[in-house]
Amino acid sequence: MRSEAFGQIGLLPVEFYGLEVEEYLLLRKGYIEKVKNESVLLRFQTALICEALIGKGNGARFVMDSWQLESKAELDREQVRNLLKLKREKEALKRIKQNG
Repeated sequence: MRSEAFGQIGLLPVEFYGLEVEEYLLLRKGYIEKVKNESVLLRFQTALICEALIGKGNGARFVMDSWQLESKAELDREQVRNLLKLKREKEALKRIKQNG
């Protein structure tokens, strides 16, 4: 958590230690959204430049097809619980097979 705060987000230690956990989580969420928005903007800018150079829709199509943005969202609590439950069930089946 500290390496992310001091490195990627760029907080100073005095700023980081002055934040509550909820405040840091909101700051982190906002930072992630900012990075995603910048990535989308850069993708579109690149597509426009390639289109100007290549033309006929090929430049933009190439950029959009080859530069896929991450579509995975963060997991909510219920999804994490389900994944942990599935993992425990798999481990239990594995133990039963080994002992069985």
